Amino acid sequence: MKGSIGPLSTAVVAILASLPWTALACSNKNAVLGVVETPASPTVSLGRDVQPIFSTSCATAFCHGAPLAAPMSLQSSDTFSSLVGVPSCEAPALRRVESGSAATSYLIVKLEGTQSTLLNGGGCAACDFGAGSVSNCGGRMPLTGPPYLSDAEIQLMRDWIDQGAKDN
Repeated sequence: MKGSIGPLSTAVVAILASLPWTALACSNKNAVLGVVETPASPTVSLGRDVQPIFSTSCATAFCHGAPLAAPMSLQSSDTFSSLVGVPSCEAPALRRVESGSAATSYLIVKLEGTQSTLLNGGGCAACDFGAGSVSNCGGRMPLTGPPYLSDAEIQLMRDWIDQGAKDN
């Protein structure tokens, strides 16, 4: 009988027809059963994301802006060189920003107001600078708070630091 296929031939045709779908389903080479990878955080930019927060909340007159009344300037032209890799005046064992490690960056300590952990451990020092001095690791930043920076703004700073604190 012309046009008919036997039972064995029908099974072969069905298997062959499903091969492209099987190959497509197995094309994720990085898939591991039972392992869920969280998507990477979007790249945080100093200029686009972080500096606007500094400019609004920190780089103001008689704080970290002009005229300067703090140990460093957070004006856009100075932020990177004032923060990244620079030892903290108030907690010399820590860098203001430790590239790649928000957990060990003094900036995060100041923004979250957790200086007591350093003070209790003897990690604070008197800090004398041109416009004055600070002792006991100073206060939570910004000093004009509350309100302080939001959790989302602090997380943005953490992400920037953890992503390498790039001058971008």
